[in-house]
Amino acid sequence: MRTPFLISLLTVGSLPAADLFDGLQRLDSEFEGLFSDDIDVWSAAISYEQERNDWTISLGLTRINYDLEYSPVATLGGTALDLSENTLLGNITLAKDVSNDLQLSFGARGYDGYADYRSIWVAEYYRQNFSFPGSGYSPPDPSGWSLSAGLVWSPRIESRLNFSLNYGQDTIAPGWASPFESSNDLLESRAVSIRWEETLNPSLKTETTLSYSDITDRDPRVLIQSAWNYAISDDLTLRAQMGAGRENPDFESIYGGLSLDYQLTDQWSVALSSRLYHDSGEIENSGFNTAAPGLQSVETGLSVLYQKGDHSLRASLSYYHTDYDTVDPSNDFFANLYQDRDWIAMRLAYSLNF
Repeated sequence: MRTPFLISLLTVGSLPAADLFDGLQRLDSEFEGLFSDDIDVWSAAISYEQERNDWTISLGLTRINYDLEYSPVATLGGTALDLSENTLLGNITLAKDVSNDLQLSFGARGYDGYADYRSIWVAEYYRQNFSFPGSGYSPPDPSGWSLSAGLVWSPRIESRLNFSLNYGQDTIAPGWASPFESSNDLLESRAVSIRWEETLNPSLKTETTLSYSDITDRDPRVLIQSAWNYAISDDLTLRAQMGAGRENPDFESIYGGLSLDYQLTDQWSVALSSRLYHDSGEIENSGFNTAAPGLQSVETGLSVLYQKGDHSLRASLSYYHTDYDTVDPSNDFFANLYQDRDWIAMRLAYSLNF
């Protein structure tokens, strides 16, 4: 006897393409590049969203390529190498409108590969220095997954409350440990966030977010963010963002940004933006010190948006500078990783509604 689940699969499989791809749909594609003298990061993403009656389904796939010129500190030894790694990410979200003002959603996300270029650099240092018999070294195989649940409540047309829960596990590239020490390479994360959006008047919209996250072997981190959009005129909009984070015992971060959007014509608009960021340095939670020192960064960019009918195309170019504090003497191995850099960031995004 066929189960209801099997019957539903057979039913979906027999639907004509016109019925399977019914309802409001959106297709997004995005290409991004981040370049410095010794590190390049490329990413390509595609996502699809369909609204059918009270249901919305979203699917996404992203591929990231990291190219690094690994450069060890000369006085500590090692071999300079060109490194290249790929990471693949996928996600799915299913949302249901349970009433006119309430929506529930559930999502899943997974990835295979390194989460950032820094992990690749650190892993290569461990490989060169500790991959000998009896050292306790094992090659990293990073990956991760997460599950999420969300609620969106819109009590009035001017207001919206977003509440989300997230649980995930990440197998990271661990710090090296001797046979007599342990190094935790499986991290569990739990997070909750609340975001309130409010249209105060026809010219001013605000958004405030409070996030709380808890990761293995670390104290919880709290982050508050606020964004304001003010329409100076029909063609000119000023946007402001600010935020701050705190994690015991001694991590603090703060950032702020401004952007000015100008509508040139019905199809064309341009935006000029700038953003400042500062933190006090990462908290190290493994047995070997790889934590980044304090960081100050600034980013300034220009973007152009073209919209016509169901099509939109955005291109942006920005300059990004990172300025690290002096590396602690106990962390000299990674002085070349945490050096000041000038970056160029490029982005091209296309969206189609149909």
